[in-house]
Amino acid sequence: MKLFFTHSSPYARTVRILLRESGLTGQVQEIEAHPFSDSPEPATSNPLGKVPCLVRADGEAVMDSEVICRFIDQELGDGHAGRALEQNWPLQTFYSVSNGLIDTLVLRRVELARAEQGLRSDFWWGRYNAAVSRTLTYLELRLELLPDHLSLAHISLGAALSYLDFRHSDIDWRGPHGQLAALSDELERRPAFRDTPLRD
Repeated sequence: MKLFFTHSSPYARTVRILLRESGLTGQVQEIEAHPFSDSPEPATSNPLGKVPCLVRADGEAVMDSEVICRFIDQELGDGHAGRALEQNWPLQTFYSVSNGLIDTLVLRRVELARAEQGLRSDFWWGRYNAAVSRTLTYLELRLELLPDHLSLAHISLGAALSYLDFRHSDIDWRGPHGQLAALSDELERRPAFRDTPLRD
């Protein structure tokens, strides 16, 4: 199997972390493929032209990151990372909100790029900032939902928080959200996280 990814993608990072936590890196070849390059991948495998994209041995593609993680956990792994989410709607909601935080941060990153061209929308800038602030508070108030063992929710949250540090250093989130910051630091010390740092 092949995983097309970029080092700067928080979505791809969730998949790469799970592969390492599950001991499955030997089953998947990781191939860097930037969606904005002239390379035929990932568009050949993913009609959306996005990463990450997992191409199975039979040539069928699995996307997006949440589906890839569930596929890896259930079909390749032992299901341990996702088991805590089964029939646990509060934790599934926490997981979804963590993924949504990544979505919002990616959109905010687009506005940052537009600002360099004098095109930033004050309306959307304000909306994204408010959403990030609310979401960090929401997640911090619900950290007790996380199971004792590493789960898909941990991985998604860790990827979101590291993306805050990577692309959104203008947001002072660590001071107001000390519990989230402590959890982020704890996760980043794990070998799977250390092996997959976000970078350009």
